Order: sequence, then structure tokens, then C-alpha cells
Amino acid sequence: MSTISAVNNLNQDIEDLLHYDLYIIRLDEKTNTIIEKLTDNDKYVIIITDYDNQDVREKILSYQVSDYVITNSEASADFVCKIIKRLSSNAEKTILIVDDSKLVLTQLSILLSSQNLNSVQCLDGELAWKHLTDMNAKKIDLVITDYEMPNMNGYELVKNIRTKYSFEELPVLVVSGSENTYMISRFLKVGANDYITKPSINEEFIGRINNSLLIASMFSKIKDMAMTDQLTGLHNRLYFYEAGVKILTNVTRAGQKSAIAMIDIDNFKSVNDTYGHEAGDKALIHVGNTMKKALRSSDVLVRFGGEEFVIILPNCSHSKAIKVMQKVCNLVANSPCHLENDIDLTITISIGITSKLKDVEEMIKTADEYMYEAKKSGKNRVFSQD
Repeated sequence: MSTISAVNNLNQDIEDLLHYDLYIIRLDEKTNTIIEKLTDNDKYVIIITDYDNQDVREKILSYQVSDYVITNSEASADFVCKIIKRLSSNAEKTILIVDDSKLVLTQLSILLSSQNLNSVQCLDGELAWKHLTDMNAKKIDLVITDYEMPNMNGYELVKNIRTKYSFEELPVLVVSGSENTYMISRFLKVGANDYITKPSINEEFIGRINNSLLIASMFSKIKDMAMTDQLTGLHNRLYFYEAGVKILTNVTRAGQKSAIAMIDIDNFKSVNDTYGHEAGDKALIHVGNTMKKALRSSDVLVRFGGEEFVIILPNCSHSKAIKVMQKVCNLVANSPCHLENDIDLTITISIGITSKLKDVEEMIKTADEYMYEAKKSGKNRVFSQD
């Protein structure tokens, strides 16, 4: 969403306004035609109004606009800003709609597009599950599913989803014509995040979707913070044991070769003792940034703790992994760390690497042993006995 227009000049030719992406319009008798023209041209519109009553609300909803704000509080401007931010971020989100009715799929897709949300449509739970388990398929941020469908119903789909995705990772909104409290409780107990009955009011439906996406986004941010080393900005030990294990498991299933490298900064204690802990922190950041330059985009660099780092090299033969780690080792040795008082600190690292796929703990243990062998052999080198 690149451009925003606040419509002030009502005498301006409507055709001249259509090159904007988002419009903020105050509702009154003079703006009716403009709003209709904009929505007919699939533009995103936020209506602002001073009036808070049912008649005004129904009129606004009839326009199929993105949202509206009642300007009767000091928070109104903040609400508008949040809507703009939400519409902008929605461009990166995709909703999986699952329903055996093509008409319902079309209606929901149009409703989601009014919120700048992308959608993928499936006619039953089986097709939806295939999409969710396809590693090459588009990432899904939320699932909206009906209950009664052929091949796999919504209940079985939710059960399957919770075997792969947590409650926080992938929200599921169930939409059904049944108001049976037992049915609702079954869905919620098996892992649905929310349940809404048909027919639903579009305003409520969009509100439920936005809330689910917001909660998932907040959880993702908190999780990223928990799995990020605050000093270097690299992944941390927690990330390695959660995501790293999954990466190695997936490449093993695919029959691919992979490697794990353990890296330790040589003589790091003397850096702290000689130049201080602030210089030590700079050295850690410098080494992390330097190593990233020599790695592939698929490689995973982790600060394991202290002056130790771990690198996961998925889909990589042992000989290739040795070459990559030698490149990393040389690059660090030839890239001095600039400290205060024009001090250029030469830093070297010792690396142990293993490609024997087994238990992750065993691979870490083996790579760690090889790393200490590299230190015993003179440091600033790569060692492996695989």
C-alpha cells in the first residue's frame, strides 16, 4: 500500500482520485457518490464520522468499506493509524478458506480482499491439509473452515492442524451454521481458536479475523525475541534446539546430507582482560557479522553461549561443509575488529565440524570435541575426523 489520500476537495474530478490506494473520507451527504465510486473500483476506504447510531452504522456497512472510525474520543486518530497499519501489514498475510461451497469461497475471498488480505481456497479438508503439509506451498497465516465437507470435515482438519501447528502459530476460525453448544465445545477443545455461526455479520467476522491475526503476530514477535541473542542479533541456543532440530529432521527425511559446526573464538578471555568487556562484546558482534558474510542463505548461525557459535549447514556434503567453514575461518582471521583508540584487533576462531547425522546432542558433542582438537592443533583452523 503505497499511497494514501484524505479526500478534502469534493469538487475534484473523481477520476483524478483513483490513482491512490487508500482513502480516508468523512461521511456526509456530499461524499456518498465518492465512496460508492471508490469501492466500485476496489479501493480501500476508511470512513470517519461523528455520528454513533445504528442507522449510520448500517449505511457505512452497505458501502463494503475496509473500516470506519467514530470520531467521538481522543483516541480516534490513533484508531485510524492502527487501521492503516493493519491494512498495510495484511498484504503479507494469506488466509486459507475451506468450504465445499464455491459461492461461500467467493464471498469470503471478496470480504478478505477488502482488508487487503490474500486468500487460498480449498473445497474440502483433505485439499486444505495437503496445502498445509506441502513445504513448497504458500505460507498460511490463518485458516477459516466450515464443518460439514466431503472427504475430510472441519473437525478432522482442525485435529490434523494441531498435530503440525500450535494454537499460537496458526489460528483456526471455524464457521458453521450449527449453534449446537456441544459442537462448538468440541471444536474449541480440539484446537480451534474461535467459532462463529452462519450467517454472520461481516463486521463481526472481520473483527474476529483481525483479532486472531493480531494475537498470532504478537506471539510471533515475543517468540522471535525469546529466540534472538540480544547482543549479536543472531539466533540463540533456544532457537537451535527448537528450530534447528526441525531443520535437521526435515533434511534427514529428505535423504539430504547436512553438517553441524561448533565455533569458538580463540583467546577470548585475553580480549576481555586486555581491552575490557565492552571490547569483548564488540568482538562477539564482529565475529557474528563476519561469519554471516561467508554463509549460504540456507545456513543457520547461532550464538550458542559465551564465545561459542554453532552453524547448521542443511543439504550440504561433508567436503562442501569443510570448504565453507574454511572460508569462514579465513574471513574472520583476515577481518580485524576495529576498537576505540584506533586499535585493530585480529581475531581467530577454531572450528569443529561433523556430518554424521545422528541425535542432535551427539552431533553437538562430536563437533565440540573436534573444535577442541582444532585448538590443540594450533587454533585458527577447521578440524574433523568424519
